[in-house]
Amino acid sequence: MRRVISPPVDGRGELGRRGEAVAEEFLRACRYTIVARNYRCRAGEIDLVALDGDVLVFVEVRSRRGAVAGTPLESVVGRKQAQVVRVARHFLAARGWHDRDARFDVVGIRFDADPPAVEHVRGAFDA
Repeated sequence: MRRVISPPVDGRGELGRRGEAVAEEFLRACRYTIVARNYRCRAGEIDLVALDGDVLVFVEVRSRRGAVAGTPLESVVGRKQAQVVRVARHFLAARGWHDRDARFDVVGIRFDADPPAVEHVRGAFDA
């Protein structure tokens, strides 16, 4: 008899989706236009791509239940930044937008408050 064991449910995927929804709502309230959600290519994924005026903004969203594991923004370091830059280059090349002004923002969402606390860092890192 074969036994199927389900992986444990830890809620990280759901937490991430909720965080992205909160971040999108926040950016829309700041008059950003959302261009893409969860853009994927071989290099990885970018959570949100938006326009802030004429500037294309690649947004990494980080969500936490609390500050025990550090702030959401502290988790976007070297390797993750490099991955976001690679995916952004793919996004730009796929659309022929090589000369487009762009920047990299990070939105941190903490769900230990109601409503969730949002921290937005414009130009969080460079390509």
